[in-house]
Amino acid sequence: MNIVVTLLKMLGGLVLLIYGMNILSTHLKKIAGEKLKSLLKKATDNIFKGVITGIIVTIAVQSSAVVTVMVVGFVNAKILKLKNAIPVIMGANIGTTITAQILRLASLEENSIFTLLNPNVLASVFIIVGFLLLELKRKQRNRDVGQLLIGIGLLFTGLMTMVDMASSFSDLPILGKIMSELSNPLLGILVGAIVTAIVQSSAATVGILQAISQSGIITYASTIPIILGQNIGTCFTSLLSSIGTSKNAKRVAVIHLSFNLIGSIIFMIFIYSYQWLVGFSFWNKAIDMGGIANFHLIFNIVCTILLLPCIGLLEKLANLIVRDKVVVEEDDEDTSQYLTILDELDERMTNIPNVAIYNSLNVIIKMSELVKKNFDKSVHLLEEFNVDRLDRIQEIEDAVDKIDVTVANFLVKIGNLELTKKENRSVTTLLKVESELEKLADYVYKSSKLIESMNDKNVRFSDEAYKEIKVMHNLIDDVLKRMTTMLRDGDLDVVIEIQSLKDVSEIYIDKFKKKHIDRLKKAKCSVDSGISFIEILTTYEKIVGHCTNIAMECFNSNMNKEYVTRHEYLTKLYVENGAMLKKKFNSFNRKYNLMLKNSSKT
Repeated sequence: MNIVVTLLKMLGGLVLLIYGMNILSTHLKKIAGEKLKSLLKKATDNIFKGVITGIIVTIAVQSSAVVTVMVVGFVNAKILKLKNAIPVIMGANIGTTITAQILRLASLEENSIFTLLNPNVLASVFIIVGFLLLELKRKQRNRDVGQLLIGIGLLFTGLMTMVDMASSFSDLPILGKIMSELSNPLLGILVGAIVTAIVQSSAATVGILQAISQSGIITYASTIPIILGQNIGTCFTSLLSSIGTSKNAKRVAVIHLSFNLIGSIIFMIFIYSYQWLVGFSFWNKAIDMGGIANFHLIFNIVCTILLLPCIGLLEKLANLIVRDKVVVEEDDEDTSQYLTILDELDERMTNIPNVAIYNSLNVIIKMSELVKKNFDKSVHLLEEFNVDRLDRIQEIEDAVDKIDVTVANFLVKIGNLELTKKENRSVTTLLKVESELEKLADYVYKSSKLIESMNDKNVRFSDEAYKEIKVMHNLIDDVLKRMTTMLRDGDLDVVIEIQSLKDVSEIYIDKFKKKHIDRLKKAKCSVDSGISFIEILTTYEKIVGHCTNIAMECFNSNMNKEYVTRHEYLTKLYVENGAMLKKKFNSFNRKYNLMLKNSSKT
């Protein structure tokens, strides 16, 4: 019965350890999600900065598995390139060893200068400070710091519970027999890999080993293969996270496994060759917490030093294992590629809201580029009707609709998380922008269907009407280009340009409608062509209107305003930027007036 109680307490300690790690990781990412993203992006500079980045982020998050999953997500979202992700993974393997080094402090003598760093003492300090921050501070950021510190405290508390309970097993013959069996390298590696794959944390399983080492029943011979196996087992998390991702994201997981597997094989060959030929004096001696921590650290540092020059070879190996599909030369108009945009909406990134929001914005920007592409096709359709081109427009519209639904669902998931005010405002803005963009896409598609209807009825514009439509094409092309630029760069000057273009478009649409009525009166065009002309102009007016709605949302977001009426927005825009608006208006008006005059001469 005592054994059962002890096992339950050990299991409780393990649960506290893992739960503490989860709290620590979650709240650290909430506090510094954007910094983690920018820190990882800096790994693109050179391999050494990549390794250091991996070490720093992993020490902060206290889990190489979490960092590797993040890297898989960043590569999948095209924030990191595959080659630049490799040193980050190597650094993550070194960074995860810090946990074992901290935990070893529990084995130091009580009169040591490091007594205050004993996990038992640190656990109490972190929990007390964390609790005070949680209860006394109202700001969400301070409360997150409090949760983070409590997570660290629980982590250490869990480990020390395991250490205390493990000493109870020292007199059990069966445990000694089991540990002696694990001195078989293949069996030890297998056990280490399986346990780590289940727990999904090499730091946690090394902590378990350190706890058991306090009983004095495990040796270097039985521990070394388990540690090697743990480094292989930790790859299971990244392999699991790569399911359903892009080819390059899968390659990140393969590289993680290859790196640890090759390193383990090299160590096995060296250690067991030396043991067989010469022999280690400590081989059958009991290993302590410090010995486990040191071997874990040495293994990962040596593997990184040995394989860092081989990054190119590791990348080639991953490319061989995860092959690209053989691409048959396709028509440039193939639309099957467009849905790959959705690869950036990685569910793994929702636990880092800043990154998930960034990825959502990227997808919305690409969605706007698709809308612009469809508009260009509709322009060509008017110049020369083509059924295949119309089919492409339909396919892109279908892709945009699917992207729209997926982005909206993804943003709603992010919105249900615990967000800061800034993050919540960003999600709200993106939901509104995505909704406006979908309506805009519908009107672009509608313009192509109007042209199809004209073709079916054999309706043609007069030369004058066609020249006027061409001017509107150029104007809307300018608006759509600026809309994408505004979404990408968040430039408020572009907001002013879009509003100026809207003002110009209203004048030209009104002018062209009046001229159209004159043509009808003078019988210069048919009633059917006149109806089509008005319908297309109305559609273009709606397109410009939705672009200005998107501009308003971006303006409000940059001004840190969540709900601003159109009247308030226009008042603020014209009062504060009246001179610039007038200057831009005159510039665009001259441009299109000149365009119209030149087209009339030809």
